[in-house]
Amino acid sequence: MNFELDNNFVFWLSRLNNLMQEEFNKDLLEYEVTWPQWLILNSLHHKKLDTPSELAKYLGIDRSAITRLADRLEKKSLLTRTRNKLDRRNVTLQLSDRGRVLISGIDSRAQEHQQRYLDALHSTESRALKAFIQKMLRVNGVEALSSWKHI
Repeated sequence: MNFELDNNFVFWLSRLNNLMQEEFNKDLLEYEVTWPQWLILNSLHHKKLDTPSELAKYLGIDRSAITRLADRLEKKSLLTRTRNKLDRRNVTLQLSDRGRVLISGIDSRAQEHQQRYLDALHSTESRALKAFIQKMLRVNGVEALSSWKHI
């Protein structure tokens, strides 16, 4: 069998993902934040996750990448780290005041960006897309049903 990329869902999903991220990264330039950094800021703000291991699990990124991203965000004064006094290996992350101000502007841009793509779909198609994505995530044990409230 000759299985070309043109027939591969992962290829097309990856292409769409890359295009959407590249476009959103242009918006993020204004905030001096990258897509991966925004993922951390957004998760700290909305999901109330506060440890590198929680963020790594939620975002599907390895913990060392989370640490590097947190280093950059700390240098930009967008988050702070607090080490447990009894066990310095235990670290919690919090948005700084500057990070909290910044996230509302970025989230607004993110919503506009997403809406641009959703406007190409009928509302029933948007709901179906969400359901399909949730089913496909479940194949690998990722449950998005409870956390993904609406489009």
